[in-house]
Amino acid sequence: MNLKLQKINKHFKQFVLRDINLEIQEGEYFVILGPSGAGKTLILELIAGLIKPDTGEISGVDRQKIGFIYQDYMLFPHLSAAENIAYGLKVKKMPKEDIKTLVAGLAVRYGIEHLLDRDVVNLSGGEKQRVAIARAMAVSPRFLLLDEPTAALDRNLRIKTRSMFLDLHKKTAATFIHVTHDFEEALTLADRLAILINGRVVQCGKPDDVFNNPGNKEIADFLGYRNVFGGVVKKGLIDLMGVSVAVPLDDAEFAYIAILSDDIIISKRRLQSSARNSFRGTVKDVINSSSLVEVVLDIGIDLSVDITRKSKEELNIKPGDPMWATFKVSSIKVFKH
Repeated sequence: MNLKLQKINKHFKQFVLRDINLEIQEGEYFVILGPSGAGKTLILELIAGLIKPDTGEISGVDRQKIGFIYQDYMLFPHLSAAENIAYGLKVKKMPKEDIKTLVAGLAVRYGIEHLLDRDVVNLSGGEKQRVAIARAMAVSPRFLLLDEPTAALDRNLRIKTRSMFLDLHKKTAATFIHVTHDFEEALTLADRLAILINGRVVQCGKPDDVFNNPGNKEIADFLGYRNVFGGVVKKGLIDLMGVSVAVPLDDAEFAYIAILSDDIIISKRRLQSSARNSFRGTVKDVINSSSLVEVVLDIGIDLSVDITRKSKEELNIKPGDPMWATFKVSSIKVFKH
């Protein structure tokens, strides 16, 4: 049975969730993606039944079969790792020997068998997370709610943890509902995702569809599009401070366009290409990151272009250099709001 949130509204302190409508398929890995303060955790708590909606209905969830992992793991500090894992089983009044056997098996599965007798306050962030996962999985949940579970981890451990969640999802066939503000995490994990901004679901779909086709400027900004511009469109051209860019739209009194930074090609000479947009500019800045290099090119407006470190070395790019930027009309996303 699918989990449905229908016309959910909730005032909580100074925050409001507005008209939330979601259908999460049974066995799906569903991600709710949004900035801090968007209401992501509040939706999980509504699903878990920890709080009630002001209006609307939630159906298709058995709250006796929910596991919940909070960002700070919410372990009981006065209990050992083993006692934390066993907590839900004791509540269900499982026989002691069965609890002991199950806890031991979970500890081996998550690589924490050497931690069982330790107080959780003395564990590292990664160790606490694995204890929290074991505790959540001990009750064989059909729904696992994950509240930014990798936020406190370093990059290498986040990557390992994502792989663990995917493997866990595959093995259990449970419905996973995972909230995050991390785009990479959402792309890696989600079968489908919903973007939540200011208490509203603004777009929902498969990850690639959402990332490649943001529904409006607000979504494009949130998704990290660095080339978002607005202007008047006439006869297929948008005027951006005197720069005319060919777009896939005939006319509009005002429209926004968005161009992914890796959809723009930069070169020392003008490319012989079918692409209708080609502009000469000057390199304004070169910004190194861990994997890519961002080149800011002034063509009358500032274009952000991502290239590889190898490309930067081959082109020998530095501020002040003249360069060409080329991009196709088909790579431009257009929206009127």
